[in-house]
Amino acid sequence: APFPSAVGAMAICAPLCRLCRRCCMCVFASWALVGAVLAVLIAAAYEDFLEYRQDPLKAASLAAGLTTADDAAQSSARGLGADAAADGFAYPALGEGFQQFPEDFTWGAATAAHQIEGAAAEGGRKPSVWDDLTHSKFMKRFDMHTADVACDHYHRFRDDVRLMKKLGLRAYRLSISWSRLIPDGEGEVNEEGAKFYSDLFDELVANDIEPWVTLFHWDLPSALNDAFGGFIGPKDRMVSAFGRYARICFERFGDRVKQWMTLNEPYVFTMGYMLGMGWPKRIEGGSRDPYTAAHLMLLSHAEAVRIYRSDFKAKQHGRIGVVINSDWFQAYNTSDPEQVEAASRANDFQLGWFADPIYFGDYPASMRTACGDRLPTFTAEERALIKGSSDFFGVNNYFSAYALPPPKSLVGQMGFKLLTRWMTLEGAYYSDRNVRVREDPVWERVLTGSGWPIVPWGHRDLLLHIQRRYNPPGGIVVTENGCSHETAASKALDGEEGMMSPRPYDPASPPKEDWDGESFPDPDRIRYLQAHLTAIHAARSAGANVTGYFLWSFLDNFEWFAGYRIRFGMVRVDYRTQKRTVKHSARWYATVIRQGGLDPPPKSQEYAGAPTNRPAA
Repeated sequence: APFPSAVGAMAICAPLCRLCRRCCMCVFASWALVGAVLAVLIAAAYEDFLEYRQDPLKAASLAAGLTTADDAAQSSARGLGADAAADGFAYPALGEGFQQFPEDFTWGAATAAHQIEGAAAEGGRKPSVWDDLTHSKFMKRFDMHTADVACDHYHRFRDDVRLMKKLGLRAYRLSISWSRLIPDGEGEVNEEGAKFYSDLFDELVANDIEPWVTLFHWDLPSALNDAFGGFIGPKDRMVSAFGRYARICFERFGDRVKQWMTLNEPYVFTMGYMLGMGWPKRIEGGSRDPYTAAHLMLLSHAEAVRIYRSDFKAKQHGRIGVVINSDWFQAYNTSDPEQVEAASRANDFQLGWFADPIYFGDYPASMRTACGDRLPTFTAEERALIKGSSDFFGVNNYFSAYALPPPKSLVGQMGFKLLTRWMTLEGAYYSDRNVRVREDPVWERVLTGSGWPIVPWGHRDLLLHIQRRYNPPGGIVVTENGCSHETAASKALDGEEGMMSPRPYDPASPPKEDWDGESFPDPDRIRYLQAHLTAIHAARSAGANVTGYFLWSFLDNFEWFAGYRIRFGMVRVDYRTQKRTVKHSARWYATVIRQGGLDPPPKSQEYAGAPTNRPAA
C-alpha cells in the first residue's frame, strides 16, 4: 500500500512545485517535503516488509508450498491442535452428513431498487444521489455506467416473479426507491410509483413469495441532498422526512409486507461522506461528516421503528429491523492482548458502530475514545428510543480478515498515520480505527470482479459473535451473502459489443428464454454457496439463532461503482435484450430449498485456511 500512495503524493506535489519554480527556496522546500514523505513511507514499508517476512503464518505457508485447500486446511488444523481438528473447528462443517435446516427457515434472494429497476426517468421518478453521481462529468471520465435501464425490472417484474416462483424462492428481499415513491423526498406521493410497488407486492403474495422490504438502500432523493444535505443536514428535518416516508410505506403496503428493514448497510453509505466527491454533500469534512451521517441514520431508523410499533404493528402483525454489513475481524494470535484489542476495535468500528446503539443504547467505548467530540452523542430520550429498536438482526457479510495493532516504532507509526489520515480518500476513519488488516496468504479469492477473500469460517464466527454479544430477539437473518465468480465464457460474452450498455425490454420483440432447459454454468459460485451455507449450519449447531438466508443476488445487476462489469446474480442478464438465463447455481440453490438443507462440501472443495491460535513468534 505505501508505494502507490507515494506515487500519488508525487503526482499531487510535483505540479505545485512547478507553479513555484520562480523561487528556488520554495522549489527546494517543496521537494524536500516530498522527499521526507517518501522517505518515511519507504522506511515504514520496509519495516512492514521485514515484519511480514518474520510472520510465522506467511513463512509456514511459503515453506510448505500450500496451494490446495486440503493442504492448507491440514496445516491450519495442525496449528489449532488435534482436538480442534477432531471437533471440526478447522472446517466450516460440524460433522459429516446432510446439513438439515428447520422447516421454517427463510430461503430467499435479494436485490435493490436502484440496481435492477431501471426506468430512471419514467413513472414520475426523480433522481437520487446515485443518479447524480453516475451522470456527473467527473465520473464520465472513468467510463462510469448508469442505472438508467439496469435489468428493466420496472417493466419485467411479473416475469421476474414468475422465475422466482419456478426456482422455489420462499422470500424476496427488495428495496423501495424513495425518489420513485416521493420524488422530492418530502413532497407529494407519486401515485404511479406507489402503484408499481403495490402491483409488485400483489404479484409476490399471489405466488407465495414473502416480500422483505428495505426502506433505504442508499438511493437518497437528490432533492433532500441538494436542499439541506440529507443525512448531514438538520437533525429534526431529516428524521422527520424519513419518518414520513416510512409511514407512507407502512400505510400503503403494510397489509402485504410483514418484514421491514429500515436501512441497508449504513456503514457503506457513510463512506460517501468519507470520500468527499461532492456526493453526498459535505459540510464539515471527512473527519466529522461520516459520524454525523451515521448518527442521523440511526435516529431515522429509530423514528421509523417507533412509528411502526406505535401505529401499525398491532394491526399488521409484522416485524421491523435493520441490516448491518460487517466483515469479520479476528486476531491472528488470539493469545496476544494487543492483537485481540485491535480485532475488537476493528469490529467496533464497523459492526458495533451501528449494532451497539441499537442493542445497548450507545456507541462502543473504543469509538468514543478514538473520535472524541467528533462522535455525536444521544440524548436520554434518543437513547431510550433507539435501544431495542430491531425485531431481528439483519447482517450482510462477504469476507473476513486478520486485525493487527499499528506499528510500534516511530517511523512505522508516522508512515501508518500518513497513509490512514493524510494520504487516503476516507478522511479520518481509518486513522481513528487504528488497525492494520492482513489476509492469510492461503486464502482463495473471488478471481472475477470483487477480488474479495473467501473465508467461510469467518462467516460462521461473525454469526456466533453476534449471537454471543447481542443475543438478538427474533434471531439473525443473513440478508446478503454471495460472490461475483464468473467463468471465462461469461467474461468473453461480456466483451461483446453492447453488453455493458443495457437497453430496455422490448415486449414487441422479446428474447427467446428457456428457463427449464437452458442453463449457464457457474461452478465456483456453487462451491462458494455450499461452503457458506455449511458455515451457517455450523453456526446454528454452535448456538447462533440464524433463521434465514438471502443470496445476493437474484439477478446480475448494476453493482454501483463497478457498474455491469461484475455479476453476482444466480440469473444471468443479457443487458442488450434483457434476457434472463438461469445459472447452474440457481438450480443448485432451488434443490437446497426443496430439500431443506445440503451436503457439506467434500474435503477437496473446502477453502484454504482456518482460525488461528498460534503463540507469539
